[in-house]
Amino acid sequence: MSLSFGLISAVYIALIFALAGLPGRVRLIRMFNPLSLLHIPLYGLLTFFLIRTFLPKRGDPLIRSFRLTLVFTTFLALLVAVLDELHQVHIPGREASGWDVVLDAIGVGMVTFILRKKDKGKKSKDHRE
Repeated sequence: MSLSFGLISAVYIALIFALAGLPGRVRLIRMFNPLSLLHIPLYGLLTFFLIRTFLPKRGDPLIRSFRLTLVFTTFLALLVAVLDELHQVHIPGREASGWDVVLDAIGVGMVTFILRKKDKGKKSKDHRE
């Protein structure tokens, strides 16, 4: 477990909630907002920070496998995404959006998938040598 990445993750989550807490303008036309696509890299980066926080180290009794780390951090990042949207319900001019959670999940899934593939490739390379 990395305390430095834990601190980075906590500050990043606080920043997400702080930015989501800014009052918004009520949209008269409910069309897809291209800025919503920023949710993908935003939550992808959060997932990366969380994975680095909980990355298993030798002799760590809490999390022993990389796969368990990916499952736990995916759950944690998606929980932050849902809580962020629920938080926005109480902000004037803002609303919760299921589509934002879907975009968040895409970012989380992309980072998880890439790191899982990288880990599998590393293991197969180690077996060949």
